Amino acid sequence: MPEYLSFTGLISPLDTSRKWDILARDLEKPMSNNQQKQPITPDLFDHLVTLASLELSQEESEYLRQQLNNQMKAIDELEAIPLSDETAITTHGVPYTPQITPAIRDDQWQACPNPEEILAQAPEVRDGYVVVPDIPHIDLE
Repeated sequence: MPEYLSFTGLISPLDTSRKWDILARDLEKPMSNNQQKQPITPDLFDHLVTLASLELSQEESEYLRQQLNNQMKAIDELEAIPLSDETAITTHGVPYTPQITPAIRDDQWQACPNPEEILAQAPEVRDGYVVVPDIPHIDLE
């Protein structure tokens, strides 16, 4: 039986611990500081596309796979930047001191000036609410 993995947990014949083992194996293999992470292979990308129920042409598929690999490469490059152990995780490039931090505003409810106009654009309305189609789903145990 093939191994399936879903980031949302909606499609998975595997138990939870196996899902994380597969994810770690396929996407985040241990690596040394000078080694890049494993790229997303065409097979892995096709599997993810199937799990996401996407319909992509071969061109779209290859383009998106390359873009994802470029993003992963950029993340690898950012992770490779040496930081001091004293650098706090939440350190920001701009210090937000009390003097330059804007005051927190009060949340204020404001009525929509033209709800009827907005509702008139909806294909179906019931009791002042837009009716949307039911989204098919699978109840998980």
